[in-house]
Amino acid sequence: LDMADAPIAGRCRQPIDECALFTYLARTAPGVVPRRATACFAEQFSHGQSNPTYKINLCDARRGVIASVVLRKKPPGTLLKSAHAIEREYEVMNALATTSVPTPKMVCLCEDASVLGEAFYVMSFVDGAIYTDPSLPKCGPNRRREIYRAMAQTLGALHAVSPVNVGLTSYGRAERYSARQVERWSAQYEASVGERVGVAPEESMRALISWLAANVPEQELSGRLVHGDFRLDNLVIKRGRGVDDAKVEVLAVLDWELSTVGAPYADVAFNCLPYYLPSAAVGDDLYPTLNPSALPDGIPNEREYVQWWSDASGIANPMTSTRAATWPFYVAFSLFRGASILAGVRARAVQGNASSANAHAMGKLVDVFAKRALAVIRGVDVPRGVQELSETRGEDLIGNTATGFEPSPKAAAMLLKLKHFMRAHVYKAEEALEAHAETSERWSVHSTVEELKAKAKLAGLWNLWLPMDSAALLKIQDTSGSSLFAGPGLTNLEYAHLAQEMGRSVWASEAFNCSAPDTGNMEVLLRYGSAAQQDKWLRPLLLGEIRSCFAMTEPAVASSDATNIESAIVREGSDYVLNGRKWWTSGACDPRCKLIIFMGKTARDDSGVPIHKQQSMVLCSMDAPGVRVVRPLTVFGYDDAPHGHAEVTFTNVRVGADESILLGEGRGFEIAQGRLGPGRLHHCMRLIGMGERSLELAASRATSRVAFGKPLASNGNVLQRLGQCRVTLDGARLLTLQAAHMLDKQGIKVARGAVAACKVAAPAAALSVIDAAIQIHGGMGVSQDTPLARLYAGARTLRLADGPDEVHLETIAKMEVRRSKL
Repeated sequence: LDMADAPIAGRCRQPIDECALFTYLARTAPGVVPRRATACFAEQFSHGQSNPTYKINLCDARRGVIASVVLRKKPPGTLLKSAHAIEREYEVMNALATTSVPTPKMVCLCEDASVLGEAFYVMSFVDGAIYTDPSLPKCGPNRRREIYRAMAQTLGALHAVSPVNVGLTSYGRAERYSARQVERWSAQYEASVGERVGVAPEESMRALISWLAANVPEQELSGRLVHGDFRLDNLVIKRGRGVDDAKVEVLAVLDWELSTVGAPYADVAFNCLPYYLPSAAVGDDLYPTLNPSALPDGIPNEREYVQWWSDASGIANPMTSTRAATWPFYVAFSLFRGASILAGVRARAVQGNASSANAHAMGKLVDVFAKRALAVIRGVDVPRGVQELSETRGEDLIGNTATGFEPSPKAAAMLLKLKHFMRAHVYKAEEALEAHAETSERWSVHSTVEELKAKAKLAGLWNLWLPMDSAALLKIQDTSGSSLFAGPGLTNLEYAHLAQEMGRSVWASEAFNCSAPDTGNMEVLLRYGSAAQQDKWLRPLLLGEIRSCFAMTEPAVASSDATNIESAIVREGSDYVLNGRKWWTSGACDPRCKLIIFMGKTARDDSGVPIHKQQSMVLCSMDAPGVRVVRPLTVFGYDDAPHGHAEVTFTNVRVGADESILLGEGRGFEIAQGRLGPGRLHHCMRLIGMGERSLELAASRATSRVAFGKPLASNGNVLQRLGQCRVTLDGARLLTLQAAHMLDKQGIKVARGAVAACKVAAPAAALSVIDAAIQIHGGMGVSQDTPLARLYAGARTLRLADGPDEVHLETIAKMEVRRSKL
């Protein structure tokens, strides 16, 4: 393999067992090993560092080389499950052998690690040239032009291949290609920054992630074979007879490690990166780049090159067609992917696996690549040089990359990480958790729950609900050394987006320590608890070691009016004595529940104390004498074990007055109102998440289910209903995001009406969508085979929990009446 601009095969940096390999090849591929061959020796290419690549020279008894093949193997050591998939490389190149896409001939695939220690495959040796510099300085203008034309035509030929026709139907998932790619590389970036690594995240990267997440093409052209790393230096080109030989032929496309089924525009945008990469200083060859304003003679401009690709592939030109608006997305994503890779290199360097000079260079380029991508997005003219871009102010490029109520860069990064975690862990756990909930052991905690919590902590997805001012409110220190007390410090608006994602699964919130009533109870302790109360109760709650419940609602009175509460809190010496009957005390059945926040009256109606100053809240241990869980209550037959909703009696329960009272006597109503503002918003966004999950299931069912000779998705009534679901959901979402924004900017007093409005709209929207999804699923929709029935039960309950619709509508109406009098 002759490297036109790079070192040829040489000394093996990672030696292999040549005797074992020769024996294997002679037995497995006798047609490739000449009869005169008696041994082989290996040379390692500088190309193929991810998967070590070797030139295997088959030689006779005199050590004379008779023939050569190429071997590509997995690197030694422990590998990520999906990394270094040489089996996929072999599969795709073998499948493409019958097409016009040039690939080396596959010889054999060996997955027996006993031969060389790792899996490997062998392919034919292709004798040709590889060019690493996209400016092709050693070629004349005619050869340059034809090399680029051949490269575009080769990529076009690949994208014209149908995966089905070459037996690659299951080679990858076409749906959500770019969305999944953004999630994947965002997660990789997040793993390469932060306190654990010792590198602060770049604001430019956070802004870029935010924009990419919000601008994934909705109707993406996908389902084509994509290479994933299609570059000039991954092509073997037939040697020319002279520097300006215009007869160019691509002999082979190499390095298929990232190939899959996906979006061809992403592939061609990555191929065009040299037109966009910021130029380094003279003599500093960090990566290949071109200067679009001073292209070498013969090299086409980007538009001409992409048109060549379009002609060869039969796919509309993404720079000039109706899809032109998406081209900046694909270019920006390609730059983002490069920046994420560089961040990983930097992280390894910081950890001692590379020189400090290399770490400094990589750190600089992460920010530079992100800023270059932001410049592409905004269409602004900025310096293309590394030094100039590194000195460009981020705010000049970031500008308004997000508008309205879209996630901030910080929230967008967290959201992508959360989505990845949900798909990787939570959804996969649903079946086991649902099955456990139907057994006689359901009141015990399934081991999967604690496993999910441990993984969420490691992923930095713990206590996401903690408000921005939590650090100032904490009166205790985190002695665990884990930073689990910190949380990401999000606003209500930022957290709303995360709550929506968690709402997609009824099991999700607990995994991140974000489930009710714990979040509300923790916020009460955070804002109103003393240092001693925080140390005893808030500390283990924040660490996820215990759970809690909130005892307010009573069966004997209409508890939507908190002044009706009859439970008594009576002072006797240094104690309070609690008596009362509560129900819908969510979480009280959980064996991990250790704390009750009990709301009752410290002043009687005839005491002369104002009606809203009669209530108090005290902290009570779940195992205090006199506390009895009478029974679990069901919601449409669901008992929500092991969490449960309990009826609980308190009979002469004694708690220390000073250590249990929150804020002071008569402050219970005030605490309740402060607790309910953010909590209601959390419920609302989780409801939107329930609706989104249900709508996805409904759309999928409508596409796959056939009735009366055609898919349900071809039925006008079904389409009308799905369309109305989207309108309904988006309306409720915007109401909730607006309320979160008002709560952040103006506080609960001003935002009270907005919170009430979304508390009415969100359950109604979710119920409407879930009901439509159930109807589209037919009998399956009300069974345990989908999450729809459980989602419906939860959504219906939330028309009552935290205040029934009627109370919130009355609040809204009174405000309208007052406005009319102004």
